Amino acid sequence: MKIYKNDKGKWCYSFIANGRRVRRVVGLSKQECEAVAEAARDRIKRDGFGIQSPLEKVLFETFALEFIGKQSLARPNTRRAYMNCLSSLLRSDCFKDRKLQDITTEAIATYYAERAGERLVSANRELGFLKLVFKRALEWGKVSRNPAALVKRFPEPKNKLRILTDDEAERLLAAANLRLAPFLTVLLTTAMRPHEVFALRWAHEGWETEDDLKVSIVCLEKRVVFIPGALAKNHKDREVPLSKELLSLFKVLPRDPASAKVFPWNSVPKSFRAAVQAARLKGVDLYTLKHTAASRMIRAGVDLVTVTELIGHADVKTTMIYCHSSSDTKREAVEKLSRIYMPGKGPADVLARPKSPADAKNSAIDAEAQVISGSYSSN
Repeated sequence: MKIYKNDKGKWCYSFIANGRRVRRVVGLSKQECEAVAEAARDRIKRDGFGIQSPLEKVLFETFALEFIGKQSLARPNTRRAYMNCLSSLLRSDCFKDRKLQDITTEAIATYYAERAGERLVSANRELGFLKLVFKRALEWGKVSRNPAALVKRFPEPKNKLRILTDDEAERLLAAANLRLAPFLTVLLTTAMRPHEVFALRWAHEGWETEDDLKVSIVCLEKRVVFIPGALAKNHKDREVPLSKELLSLFKVLPRDPASAKVFPWNSVPKSFRAAVQAARLKGVDLYTLKHTAASRMIRAGVDLVTVTELIGHADVKTTMIYCHSSSDTKREAVEKLSRIYMPGKGPADVLARPKSPADAKNSAIDAEAQVISGSYSSN
């Protein structure tokens, strides 16, 4: 049996059973991955000899709570989202007081279709939660199949990203008060997520060796912002370099001796809404600044791989949502090609039919004939 980490940093197991290799991505700790692998190998061995091991009957709610406890450690936002999904599911008779093994694909499909008719986005989130719950139940030997695997998500309408123009961004910063403006500036220049900026702390001694770091660190000495995997959306550590301007900004920010927080709040709804209203903007929230920063980086010519790493996306395809064109970029593209294929040409030059080699030969013959004719007429 082989226990290893894949290229995404998740624990996996691999072994040979009945002449076939079995591979699974577990994503838990190494010890839990080993336990899941042992259970899977024993289950396959028993089933290979025709022995069906009895499955322990467990309530869906009980197992879902166990799943949430293991899968959302130190990630309060994920835990909150999972608990909201579970709360909605337990309002239905399809899942309330039902055994995990008794929930069928038909029951899930029926609930999902009814729920999607009410709230499509919520229904998709709950279906994704169900798929994860039953996937783990299958890996941990609680069920023999995943009844949610065959239920397909309904496509959601795509909302157009709100991107601020340079003029709108300047108006917003000008309308923000002196405490809010630095916070918004960091969002606009680093493309960090709002919760990552709220969690910013000044660097302290030994922060680089902490195993369980759960806050962002501003290190002026190294000129970087460090974001730990426990806080990042893709669960990976990353660093955001500080520019000369950002470094100067952080140096002049006031520090509270009683707190290591860079910005002394956990949310800025009132002051931010006031700034948005004063700047005469609509449809703008804190995430709009992150979207604007990512889009502006790409427009400035920064390559997609670099933008992906700065933002903390797991896949460059996710970053491509910011690769939108504007009327100015389209006009610039046409002008560049015009300078290549129409250098110094006017409308008359374009409309004139280019001469072929045969046309050029005939023109030379005609010119020579005219010269001969003229010489005869003069004689």
